Amino acid sequence: MTATVNSIAMTLQNETSFAHLSIVSYQIPDNDSDDDEEWDSDWLMVCGQVSLLGREWQFVDPCLTTAEARRLADWLDAVARGEDSPQFCDFTEPNLDFRRQPNGEIRVSFALESAPPWAKRGDDWIKHGFVVPIGPQLADAAARLRQQLSRFPTRGRSGNRAPSAS
Repeated sequence: MTATVNSIAMTLQNETSFAHLSIVSYQIPDNDSDDDEEWDSDWLMVCGQVSLLGREWQFVDPCLTTAEARRLADWLDAVARGEDSPQFCDFTEPNLDFRRQPNGEIRVSFALESAPPWAKRGDDWIKHGFVVPIGPQLADAAARLRQQLSRFPTRGRSGNRAPSAS
C-alpha cells in the first residue's frame, strides 16, 4: 500500500472495532482537462485502516467525490445533533455505507474495493461493518473530514454533481 492514514483521519469506533478514513489525494492529481464541467476530476482517493472485531485491513480507493465527502460531513453533524436527517448517506460508488439505526447508533459498512480481503463475492455489504454510538464522536469525525477537505476543493464548475439516478 502506498498511502497511509494521516493524523487528521476521520475516526469512528466502538469497543471492538474502528475505522480511520483519510483523503490522500485526488484520483487525478493533475487536472489538465479542458472540460471544467467534468465531475471526474473531483474523485478523491480515500485511505482506510479498519479493524473489525480484531481483524484488520487497509484499502485505498477513489470511493468519494468532493461533494459526497461534504455531504457525509453534513450528515454526520446532523445525526450527532439529533436533527431530522435521511436514514443513510450513500454514494455513487457503494464502497462505504453509513446508516442511522433505530437504537441510537449508526452502522458503518465496507464493500467492494473497501471490503476486507477475506470478503467473499456476493457477501451482503452489512456483513463487513460495525455500529457506532450516536454522540460527540460523529461531530468530531465530521470536523476532521472537513479539515481534510480543505486541501481538496471542488475543481469542476458543475458543482461536482454525479449523474442523477432515476
